Amino acid sequence: MTTKEQDKYLPPLAPGPHGPISQGSAAISKPRKNSTACLPCKQAKRKCSGRPVPCKACRNTDAECVFDETLDLRRKVAARRTLGELGYYRGLLHSLLEMLRSSDNDKMHRVLDIIRQSATLNTIASAVDAPAIDIGDAGPDNPGSGGTLNMDDAIAQHERLCADSHSRITVEKLCDMPLLQVLARPWTTVTDDDHLISHLISLYFTWDHPVSQIMDQGIFLNHMASGDIQSECCNPLLVNSILALACAYSDFPEVFAIPGEMTSWGQHFFTEAERLWSAEEGQNSLANIQALAVMSFFLKLQGKDNLCWLTFRQAVQLARDRGLFHGPGSRHRNWRQMSNDALQASTATTWGLFAINTQLSMESSNVADLPLPRVRLYPTSHPDENILWTPYPRSNHMDYERKPSLLHYTMIGMADLSEINVQIQDLLFEKAYDLSVEELWGAAEALYTRLGMWTRGLPSVLSPDEPQIPQVSFLHIRCRHMTILLFDFMSNEMTLRRESHHPQFERAQSLQFQAAREIANFLRIHRESYSLRQIPRQFLDPTNSSAISLLTDLDVDKSKEAFVELCRFLVAFSKRYLPAKAMLKNIEAIAQRKIVSFPSDALAVMDHRELESSQWL
Repeated sequence: MTTKEQDKYLPPLAPGPHGPISQGSAAISKPRKNSTACLPCKQAKRKCSGRPVPCKACRNTDAECVFDETLDLRRKVAARRTLGELGYYRGLLHSLLEMLRSSDNDKMHRVLDIIRQSATLNTIASAVDAPAIDIGDAGPDNPGSGGTLNMDDAIAQHERLCADSHSRITVEKLCDMPLLQVLARPWTTVTDDDHLISHLISLYFTWDHPVSQIMDQGIFLNHMASGDIQSECCNPLLVNSILALACAYSDFPEVFAIPGEMTSWGQHFFTEAERLWSAEEGQNSLANIQALAVMSFFLKLQGKDNLCWLTFRQAVQLARDRGLFHGPGSRHRNWRQMSNDALQASTATTWGLFAINTQLSMESSNVADLPLPRVRLYPTSHPDENILWTPYPRSNHMDYERKPSLLHYTMIGMADLSEINVQIQDLLFEKAYDLSVEELWGAAEALYTRLGMWTRGLPSVLSPDEPQIPQVSFLHIRCRHMTILLFDFMSNEMTLRRESHHPQFERAQSLQFQAAREIANFLRIHRESYSLRQIPRQFLDPTNSSAISLLTDLDVDKSKEAFVELCRFLVAFSKRYLPAKAMLKNIEAIAQRKIVSFPSDALAVMDHRELESSQWL
């Protein structure tokens, strides 16, 4: 189509303006959009004409017109103000905590007097030697004393801090005062944060070690403080193993190898421990034996039962090679030539391995297959009698009376209980199949009588009649757990032999129910005393066995209440431990198979499984 042809289809132009157009006429400007209202207009909820001051409404009402863009949280200047305030308050809190940790009592009382007088923050900051700054003057025209960062840099820094959970300093961490102060180096390369390492070591010796003693606490801490990585009683492998396991009891962001992934706790320390063990090339030392045992505990909580057993048996084999146990192939050591530290630490390790071996064997339905230790337990006047226990970190927020840790008493009690456990395993997994029901029942009753004698023979400091520290409670929980396992075997054996009509069948079930309810009572006391945030991992299996036992007794009110308590603990465990999640599913499957309905309170507790720990615990 030609140009002339195109012109035929174009519409005619409208008439132009008459007369010449003035070159000096001003261009028509668009009305400026007002994005911020002044404070009087905001308060009166009226339309504001905006800057310049005063606006039309304030001019008409003769009000003081004030624009404050820092109150608009969408603006960068507001974000910068927030960043400055957070930094100021964090610095003030840190300075206050440092002052409280110091030994200057006069200064501490002086600061407390100032705080009680309702003094300003700047006055308090001056008293504790913290920087006193005026954070209220930050604005678009007065950036304040927030440093040399410009606005965009401040916002970017704030976003980086929010995004990186590992660099976030939580209020909980700022308020944390570990019971034990240790150094990160030279023991681990995962972090150089001394406070984090002190926090984890304190957790381990509060909630885990007293319940399953695999080392001597005092000797380990002394050797760790020496900084000698060639020590017989402390090396980097052992320290990283302990740190990995201790992460199970912490809520600090740094304990998670993958930020936000609750099941990744301690994995970075465990990876370091695996690397160090590989570098050891099977070296037999007391610290390596202890480290392998602790690593097996970590693997068990990860649901890796086979690896747990193999790793633990490595520790046992190294101990046998060192002559710590009786039996063929175990060379005898001249104990008289050993130092006091080495002898004392070896004794704790040997009996710790013996007790844990019986527990793991019982759970896997195997004979213990480990002779008694060569060395006797230390006498009553042991150095650890001066070690005190307090429920850290709960003790940071509440006043608790420090109690004797009773490590010596609980180790002797667990050793005696483990010897009975060996006899139970020998009966159930070796002799039972060659005995009649009557003979088997008689042997089971004899072992149950021994458990009762063990309970009655405990010293008064281990009495279950009053709320006790966790390691004492576990002794009684362990005894009842053994009762459940013993008579659960008896019930199943009678059923398999078609002897469920046997007059002792109901007694076997009754003893299980009674033991399960007593375990639930110990757990309730623990929850009421120390909450559900830190629970010794050793409570998990007895809790699971008790809940399964009570499934067929839920029509009894006492059993119903106990079952709800047990579910509460299993849900708390499931926040961190994969095996606990599997246990809850198994209990639901058993209930469905047996057509058992859960109590309404138990269902309510189960519903909390999907909530974060902070929303429930």
